[in-house]
Order: sequence, then C-alpha cells, then structure tokens
Amino acid sequence: MASEMNFTNLFMWRDFYNFEFFEIEEMICLMAFPKEGEPFAYAPIGRYTPEKFKSSINAIREYFNERGLNLVFKRVEESKLKFFENYIDGQIKIEYDRDNSDYIYLSEDLINLKGRKYHSKRNHINNFLKTYEYEYVELNDTYIGEALKVDEEWYLNKSDGENIDMYPEKLANREVLKNYSKLDCKGALIKVNGKFEAYTVGEIIKNHYAVIHIEKANSDIKGLYTFINQKFCERELGSGIYINREQDLGIKSLRRAKSSYNPIKYINKYTIYIN
Repeated sequence: MASEMNFTNLFMWRDFYNFEFFEIEEMICLMAFPKEGEPFAYAPIGRYTPEKFKSSINAIREYFNERGLNLVFKRVEESKLKFFENYIDGQIKIEYDRDNSDYIYLSEDLINLKGRKYHSKRNHINNFLKTYEYEYVELNDTYIGEALKVDEEWYLNKSDGENIDMYPEKLANREVLKNYSKLDCKGALIKVNGKFEAYTVGEIIKNHYAVIHIEKANSDIKGLYTFINQKFCERELGSGIYINREQDLGIKSLRRAKSSYNPIKYINKYTIYIN
C-alpha cells in the first residue's frame, strides 16, 4: 500500500531518482540514485520467502559494494521489518521515517464528511458554495493545458516560508500531465467564477484502494482545497474502501492538513542502515 510502489509514482519521479533495477529469483531489486541525497535501495519487491529475501538482499549488497556505496534501504514498510531483522547478515540500524509515512483514510469519510470531527470541513465547503460559482470538469487531453496553468500558478505563488525546494515535484507533476492519456489515472479540475483554479490526479489500485498523486489549488480561494478533495473522491474514487493521500514530507502545513482529515492509519516506513 506504500505510495511509492505503483507505476505512476515511479514514472513521474524517474528523472529525479534515476532508478535502476534488476530481477533475481522472481524478486525485483529497485535502487535509487537521486539528484539530491544519498543512493538507497527499496525493500525487494515480490512474494517473500526467507530464501528469496536473502538472495535479493545479497545481490543488492553486492551492487552497492561494487560502487563503493554504503547500503541503505529507505521507504521500507513496517510489515517487512521482520525479514530485515531475521534474515540479514551483519549489523542493522532501523530508524522510523515519519516524514515519508503515508496517510490512509476511509473513502466514505472523505466523501461524506460526517460527524463532529468533520464539522469544519463541511463549513469550508458550504462557505465556498455560498461565495463562488463553480464547475467540476473531468480531466482529459482537452484540459491538460489548463491543469498545467494551474500548476504553474501554484508554484509561482508558493510562499509559505518553509525552506523546501519544490522544483523536483513540479517536474514530476508535469510528467503525469504530459503523459496523462498513457497512464491509468483519473483527474479533475475546478473552475471558479469562470477560471480554472484547482486540479487533482489520482488512481485506483486494484479494487479497494486508491491513491491521490497530485492536488493543487489556489489557496486564496477559501474552501477550494476541501471542495476538490471531497468532489474528486466522490466522483472518481468512491468505488474503493481506502484512499492514500501520501506523505507530508515533514512540511508543517501539509502535516496539519493531512491530519485534519482524520486518517484511520498510517503506512509506517523506515530507513535501514546495514553494515
């Protein structure tokens, strides 16, 4: 269920992370050599057995050793920790990666916004509806240019005071939009008073689970973020049980926003150093 482990996410971030991979004993070994930060490996991908896991880890270790790199695994799901703890030769150090842990919600919660815990969300939407005229538009090739404009304006207006470089994310978003017709994604835009002011892109992974890859809106329009999230989940993602809104990256404003929707759980992730 980790947000990194689907094709769209790997595709949109491929130029930043410079992925390399190989297959051994029906397991995919995926490595990242990002433009910023240290190289790392993901947990082996496939149906785990002790033998297949150890073979994969040894192959990844050899790959890193040949390049003179320290072996680090990142974005490791909690469910896989027992394999690292029980079947690794050598010393390991495990650190919880809160910033990259995913927020998981019930679809019905994001759609219906029922109860006291969503009172403020309903107020945001009601105030938006009272203040603005809107149109919900399904994203398709006709409107890709409009989504790109919304994206560009969002980054131009970004001034939340937090010291983060949003440029890699901007490039990743453009990869999704420019290749939208080739990806198995769903998307939507919101036109406010005649101008497109928000867009979002997500997809359904299998039948019970969805992930939202992108959500951008004009923050000067109060309630717009709440409105596009609710409408998009209702119209496009309602067939599933769970919705993954991905991680907060340690950004305070994102953490507040994602927490305010009352996740039912997190996909906890860890960094593992191996000597």
